[in-house]
Amino acid sequence: MISSADLPLGTKQAASIYFKNRVRRSWHASQRALEQYPPISDGDRTATKANILAAIYASSQAIKLQLTECLGIILKFDFPEQWPQFTVHLKELLHAQDAQRVYTGLLALLELIKRYRYTSTNRDVINEIAKELFPQVQKIADQAVASDDDLAMRMAWLSFKSYLNAIQSGLPLPLQEPANLVAWGTSFIKMIEKPVAFDKEAIDEDAAKEPVWKAKKWAVRSVNRLYSRYGNPALLPSSNIKKHGAFAKLFTANFMPQILRVYLQQIEGYTAGQVWMSERIRGLIAQFLSDCVKEKSAWKLLKPHTEAIVAHFIFPQLCFTKADQELWEDNPVEYVQKRIEPLDDFGSATVAVSNLLIDLAFDRKSATLNTILGFVNGVLTNYQQGTDGACDPRSKDGALSMMTSLSSALMSRKSPISGTLPNFLLTHVVPEFKSKYGFLRARALDTYCRYSSVTFPSKQVSNTVFESVFGLLHDPELPVR
Repeated sequence: MISSADLPLGTKQAASIYFKNRVRRSWHASQRALEQYPPISDGDRTATKANILAAIYASSQAIKLQLTECLGIILKFDFPEQWPQFTVHLKELLHAQDAQRVYTGLLALLELIKRYRYTSTNRDVINEIAKELFPQVQKIADQAVASDDDLAMRMAWLSFKSYLNAIQSGLPLPLQEPANLVAWGTSFIKMIEKPVAFDKEAIDEDAAKEPVWKAKKWAVRSVNRLYSRYGNPALLPSSNIKKHGAFAKLFTANFMPQILRVYLQQIEGYTAGQVWMSERIRGLIAQFLSDCVKEKSAWKLLKPHTEAIVAHFIFPQLCFTKADQELWEDNPVEYVQKRIEPLDDFGSATVAVSNLLIDLAFDRKSATLNTILGFVNGVLTNYQQGTDGACDPRSKDGALSMMTSLSSALMSRKSPISGTLPNFLLTHVVPEFKSKYGFLRARALDTYCRYSSVTFPSKQVSNTVFESVFGLLHDPELPVR
């Protein structure tokens, strides 16, 4: 039914969902489950394995996803012992001339790799895949990146996603070879640099679901994983130095400078409005820059760009935005989780740039802290001295957010401004408790909370501040309360 060309799509979708549930419940079921659901016969199992790849090939995209999930379940329990010929079929698909057959092969390859992605001991299958199949997968990715159609971008993103899953728990020996690093690295860079037209007024985070942006995201994720797990000597655990030390030196010397250059170009294009990046990609780039801060040779290349990164990449993403305003009005609880207490928001660009700011201030304090504080002071002073019409409350929100992120560094005994913190709070934070902007009242409270151990010059001042905070328990806006 699923592969039939004569049946309507709705019927085939219903059949694919039934089939997926049947496989999930009964392919490898407990005795208790088999009492509730009938077992799958040996004949049906053989027929399923003989036809599932052809069914994936012949199906629509929605049904492909259902069948691919079934394939993953079957591989989990039957490969390699009860389905040793699967890799033979996989190799045939990846070398096919028909793009849809190649796409089917990539879908199947990803399911196979996911079977072993978190295994750190039994790496034989992943090593064999990297040796026998990945050279062809890299060629597929390189050709796909040069194209603009949706199928090509799906093939690129599946290729990069397979690569990332293959290196999740270990770096296969074939992928450590310089020739393979150059080949895959070139494909990643081409995808990240690939120009994509977009409408500045209309584009939003929904675009991140499109194949081209997914391909870019998986290329960035693959590069970041390579660097953070295997290619950064500063982050390499002592237990892995013998295993990956040579690769780390190779990566740092030959590939890290190129990818850093590309990321900085992407940031420059983004700040100029010439490049669009999803929130996830912005967060990933910030994570890569954080890793660069910690490594000596990378920091040497990154250091000249620090001021621009703080002003044009970190700061704008910490400012209150139009999307924040919509969230504030539509779902204030989620706003609090995202903007005021975002620690659990995995993949958030806000969290990533905050962490980058903290790494700059802590790990490269002598080179960056005065620059950062000078920038923040400039924003706060401009706001304080401006008239109501000229003041930008969104910018002040960003500056206070930066100060919030830096609270641990600035309240330490060695902080260069520890003595001026009471004046900072009284001049720039406490007055915003009465701001006409709800988001600024919320930000001021959050900032004050981080510096609440600061001692004010008199008990009277402390009491006044306490009364102001207490009064905001009755604020009309939930995030403030």
